Amino acid sequence: MVSNSTLVSTNKVLLVEDNPGDARLVEIYLMESDLQNCEVVNKITLADAIVALETGEEFAAILLDLTLPDSRGFETLERLLAKFPQKNIIVLTGFSDKEMGLRAVKAGAQDFLVKGAFDSEQLSKSLRFSIERTKVLKRLEETQRLASIGNWEYFPETGDFTATDEFFRIFGNTDERHQIDGEKLEEGDCPLKALKDIHDAVGITGSVKQDMKIRQKTGAYRFVSVKCNVRQDENNNLVYQGIIQDITDRKHSEQEAVKSQERYQVVFTQSKDALFICTFDGKFIDFNQATVDVFGYTREELEEIKDTHKLYYPQERKNEFLLKLKAQKAVKDFEISIAHKSGEARECMMTASITVTDDFVGYNCILRDVTELRQAERMRKARDLAQQSAHMKEQFLASISHEMRTPMNAILGMSNILMQMNLAPEQQSLVQNIKNSSEILLGVVSDILEISSIQNGKVVFENLPFDLTELLNNLTNVMQYKAQEKDVYLQINIAPDVPRFISGDKLRLNQVLYNLVGNAIKFTDHGHVKIFIEKLYDIGASVQLKFNVEDTGIGISEDKIEAIFETFTRILRKDRVYEGTGLGLSICKNLVEQQGGKIGASSVEGQGSKFFFDLIFEMADGIEGSGKQPQEPVFELPADAKFRLLLVEDHKMNQLVARKTLERKWANIDLTIADDGQAALDLLKENTYDIVLMDIQMPVMDGYEATKIIRETFPPDRANMIILAMTAHAHVAKDGKYKEYGMDDFVLKPFEPDDLFQKISKYVKHL
Repeated sequence: MVSNSTLVSTNKVLLVEDNPGDARLVEIYLMESDLQNCEVVNKITLADAIVALETGEEFAAILLDLTLPDSRGFETLERLLAKFPQKNIIVLTGFSDKEMGLRAVKAGAQDFLVKGAFDSEQLSKSLRFSIERTKVLKRLEETQRLASIGNWEYFPETGDFTATDEFFRIFGNTDERHQIDGEKLEEGDCPLKALKDIHDAVGITGSVKQDMKIRQKTGAYRFVSVKCNVRQDENNNLVYQGIIQDITDRKHSEQEAVKSQERYQVVFTQSKDALFICTFDGKFIDFNQATVDVFGYTREELEEIKDTHKLYYPQERKNEFLLKLKAQKAVKDFEISIAHKSGEARECMMTASITVTDDFVGYNCILRDVTELRQAERMRKARDLAQQSAHMKEQFLASISHEMRTPMNAILGMSNILMQMNLAPEQQSLVQNIKNSSEILLGVVSDILEISSIQNGKVVFENLPFDLTELLNNLTNVMQYKAQEKDVYLQINIAPDVPRFISGDKLRLNQVLYNLVGNAIKFTDHGHVKIFIEKLYDIGASVQLKFNVEDTGIGISEDKIEAIFETFTRILRKDRVYEGTGLGLSICKNLVEQQGGKIGASSVEGQGSKFFFDLIFEMADGIEGSGKQPQEPVFELPADAKFRLLLVEDHKMNQLVARKTLERKWANIDLTIADDGQAALDLLKENTYDIVLMDIQMPVMDGYEATKIIRETFPPDRANMIILAMTAHAHVAKDGKYKEYGMDDFVLKPFEPDDLFQKISKYVKHL
């Protein structure tokens, strides 16, 4: 009987330690333990340790100090694990590095010992575990060898590759197991190149389970069964894990059984995919009914065709298919088109493999008709692309709006402040020109956003009663001064049978009329602009009205009439440049047609134009309050009003504009400025304010988040104060998003001073 000490003495321990004192202490502890007959091999550098392990010498365990002359810290363990992941490593750490020891165990070390804190018993216990683990691993390797099963792991991010001995034996590369890494796997001449195809397939499907044929280093072929999947480790890195079994003997038995099986089986005859056996010359040997359906020929006609390959096209794809099949022995999911007898092209996927028997050389093929599937995919991609394009366009326009309105707020604001000062006439004129130009640019931005919203279907039409006569009178009052500046006569003619009170979208009708009348005045230098309204039909409780805007302006050439309603179409004259974006008429067309109406134009160049549209409105009995919409009361704080206002704005020029504008209006205002939402929160922790003007888009913390925090976390005296959104995002009033975050109202930048004063007065009127 062999004693336990004799068994233990056969075990070697690799000690990687550069401190002679610590190395000697380990040897003493081993002498004191019942493992005293262990042989300790001491290496003082990581490089020397790796050389010792690469020679193939067996070590029951590795005692590893993380601080070595050629490697320090956690990297020492990582480098050793990368090359020898199956080795039993016990990390030696100092008193201050206990956390490092725990981290080492999580990374793959078997155990860790703290220098100065372990004794011979603890050392013996750790080494015994390593020895037993080594024995278990050896038994596992022997089991894998008997079952011809191997396994592997591959980390593409780090290039680390590990596999069992049986894995390399199956591939016939046992002498190169330490030379294979991620970089080697990607090389075309790698002896394990079959793994790259497996990993590529797993990257698409998530897992692969298949039988395949591999070529060993000696040139011999082996049949293997492979199962591989991909997952993420604790560091969110991808890791491919696979099992491979040599099934060559079983495969040979199956191939012998196939020869004795009947050709026609249920799966062959009933498959929806075309299944056929064909020679390399293109002669059908056998095929199922689905093959007849795909090609469109009768069974007899297919049997008479000498070269079916002529029905594969384009020609270069047919040649590529045959070359790949002969070179690779199998082709999977190869895309090719089939010429149907009717002349229609059918898109197909071919999976084929070479078949060789004693009396036959050719290939068997699965041909799947994917024509309808491909058409559906193309339609889906086109739809997704259109949706993505629309979304990107919307985001771009919103961003452009904000980026343009922000500096324009400063320009218009400073222009308004300058115009209130005692300027010389020439200076006053220059400032007025700056303001006018800025307002034109603001109109351009508004038009672009409006046409984008309309085309994306984001306009919601209202159906409320309104006074048509009042709307037209207001239109005349607003447009009259523009007409008078050009000495153009402006007139409205309402037919007697046109009802005064109707229901519909008053805002959109007003918008269309303003565009058409404004255009008419702009392109008319003398004569008149007349608006005619007439009733076309009574339709139950509704009425169809026609609006006609007639002018004596420059007119439009006949070949341009159809194009003027398209976006960005402008009337160009050599002798004169007219301002505008070319979006007004496109906006009108979309607004009218989306309400079910029609719009058109007629013109004679040099004599004038007529623009007309019709819409259906419901009849209304009248509007409470003498036909006038209730007006919001106007509030006006006295000039000496005292109140505290917090302005949250990151743009320095806009800070200056707001401060100057407000202080000129209310001399006693106590105004504080915060550069972002977080700065505002810090101020509100120490101070109270009567009202807050909150910009929405800011660095550090935006206005939405800051308002939400104020409403939900601050004490009542601050949580309930008035907060007005002050933003350059033009859509803020339409989508009402500011209300969701608890803001009371909004002021759109660039702001009109009177609008800003009115909003502030409305909410601090109690002072």
